[in-house]
Amino acid sequence: MNPINRSLLKENAKAVLRRNFWMPVLVCFVASFLGGNWTGLQVGSSGGASFRIPSTSSRNYSNYSGDYNYSSDDSAKLLLEAVEKGIQESNKGSDFYYDYDDSLSESDNIKAFYNDCLDYFNITSEDVVGFLLMVFGIVLIVFAIIWLIMAVITFAIGSFVGAPVGVGYRKYFMNNREGTAKFDDLFSAFSGGHYMDVVKIMFKTNIRIWGWSLLFYFPGLVKFYQYYLVSYIAAENPTLTPERVRELSREMTNGHKWQIFVLELSFLGWAMLFVLIEVLLALISCGLLAIPGILLMYPLVAYRCATIAELYAERREYMIHAGFANAVELPGFVEQTVQTTVVNSAVDTSFTETPVAGIESHDTSVDDQNKWDGQ
Repeated sequence: MNPINRSLLKENAKAVLRRNFWMPVLVCFVASFLGGNWTGLQVGSSGGASFRIPSTSSRNYSNYSGDYNYSSDDSAKLLLEAVEKGIQESNKGSDFYYDYDDSLSESDNIKAFYNDCLDYFNITSEDVVGFLLMVFGIVLIVFAIIWLIMAVITFAIGSFVGAPVGVGYRKYFMNNREGTAKFDDLFSAFSGGHYMDVVKIMFKTNIRIWGWSLLFYFPGLVKFYQYYLVSYIAAENPTLTPERVRELSREMTNGHKWQIFVLELSFLGWAMLFVLIEVLLALISCGLLAIPGILLMYPLVAYRCATIAELYAERREYMIHAGFANAVELPGFVEQTVQTTVVNSAVDTSFTETPVAGIESHDTSVDDQNKWDGQ
């Protein structure tokens, strides 16, 4: 098992971002708003503004003049009178009347009023309980239907928009390593005729992770890191079957899931620092800078995404060198040009790879693989 060298991955990521910094930050920002974080690897952090609700204790009611002058002890009497008035207005010609007994406590008056209502409407306490349970059941069913509709809509948006965007931004960061990244890479999954292939790969993967998560969460966490690189493989070659993509990801992360988890944790300190800065900005500005403070997180997000891209490049190189995959399955993130020659009225079309300048050349030779192993 070849250990993951976190320092080397981060140094390479920093070198890439020194060459091109603000565009990756913008890509992460746009991807997070388009749901690119739905596909497993989070690309953004959630944050929110703080809202201050004015306290009613600070309001001045001293100048209020009204027709009512009740003390706090008359709250029950006010309530019963309101209910009594409502019954009379809803039933024209009703002779319903309750005489509030000041000699009784509030609770006794309420009980007496309740019993009078039962007698007037000729119902029992069981009828009231049954009615309330029916109302509660209807409300519960309505909320369940609304929640189900929202869940279906969210899942559909995540599957058909968020997942392709998530694959697209991974392709951007892989191309950014080679200096060929374009903002359009973020939407590359929607073009090229492989949109449904990407949707199918990510849909089946996320369903598996969700299913395993039902088993006390931990199995789902294991599956999450087992399929950690699925979206990168889909970005590199969306024509692969979902089964083959998951198989390659399992092999890439085999024996490295804990190291990938630790790699993720290595960004926690920076994340906490940015959250602290955001909170301080919100407090100092009374919430005015809370939302702009969230933007400070995106340079860290870009740094993290660039590091994970370096991780995939290292794992991909290992897979090809070890013979678990070939250049047909993993053709790389390099531009391809089509050379067409006409010979005897026959068209000969061949594909050649155009080399591009990268931050560091990853040769698939044994010596270069040993370099990774030694680090």
